[in-house]
Amino acid sequence: MADLTLQRIPFSKEADSRLRMLKARTGITPNYLCRLGFCLSLDEPGLPEAPDAAAEQGREINRFTLLGQYDSAFVGLLKVWMQGQELEQQKAAQIDKFFIAHMNRGIELMVARIKTLADMSSLCR
Repeated sequence: MADLTLQRIPFSKEADSRLRMLKARTGITPNYLCRLGFCLSLDEPGLPEAPDAAAEQGREINRFTLLGQYDSAFVGLLKVWMQGQELEQQKAAQIDKFFIAHMNRGIELMVARIKTLADMSSLCR
C-alpha cells in the first residue's frame, strides 16, 4: 500500500483567497481550517475533484505545518475513505491526488457553512 508523498500541499488561487476570508471571519489559522475542511470533505458524498492543473495556483502549505503530529491520522482517514470508495491505494499519485482534492473541497465546504466564529459549533452536529 502506497503512502502520501507530498511535502507541500498546493491550493488553488480560489481556495487560497477563501482561506484568507475564513481566517478573517473566524480568527482561526489556515492549517486548522484545512484540517476541519478535510474532515468535512471526507464526510461529503461523491468524489472530490482536484484543482485544475492549468489553473493558477495559490499558496502551498508545508505538510508538517498543515497536519502536525496528526499526519498519520489524516493519511489514515484518507486511506479508509479510499477503501470505502473502492479506489486503488497502490499508487502514491492516487493518494496525493485525493488528498489535495479533499483539502481544496473542504475549504469550499467551510466557506459555505461558516460566516462567523459562532458558526463553528454547527460543524459538530
